[in-house]
Amino acid sequence: MSYAETIILDVRIGQVPVVVSALTGRDGLGVWVSDIGVLNRVVLFRTADTYAALLEERPEFLAAIPKDVIQSVDVTSWRLISPLLPAGAHGGVYEWRCYELKLGQVGDVEEAFVASLPPRLELSGLICGMVSLEGKPRLAHIWPYADMNARMEIRAQAVASGVWPPKIGSNLSIMENAILLPAQRSAWR
Repeated sequence: MSYAETIILDVRIGQVPVVVSALTGRDGLGVWVSDIGVLNRVVLFRTADTYAALLEERPEFLAAIPKDVIQSVDVTSWRLISPLLPAGAHGGVYEWRCYELKLGQVGDVEEAFVASLPPRLELSGLICGMVSLEGKPRLAHIWPYADMNARMEIRAQAVASGVWPPKIGSNLSIMENAILLPAQRSAWR
């Protein structure tokens, strides 16, 4: 089983380059900047083989964040429920989708999501699907695309063919979406 962590940083206006410069180029650290969604947001993504390893390495990553330009920090640990696309160049645009689940629905949502993945993965890759280990119960998934046109075409094809989205809508309370751009030296770019 694999684990992931997201660190979502809301940064003072004009200070995103400072944060990106301080954090990019680290082994195994995805660094994305929000382009559509909440602006002045930097999303960090990293993985580990065990939950303990994820927690053990967290202080090092948090210490590297330039505190004087950060307005808020949201740290979440996740359990991966899909294969992980290894770090590397996967596209110019990443889509972050995060759903808050109704209480008691994690198992049903996870099962439906995983069952829907095989035909959807025939259309495009997935960095990962994951469920939260702390805080509100959530499902998140990150999709890489060559560009926004590819995203729109693939999503339209998935919906028209009926392979996506998974049938989980009745189990969700909040749905969020953001379009992220990879930093130049991000592990996932």
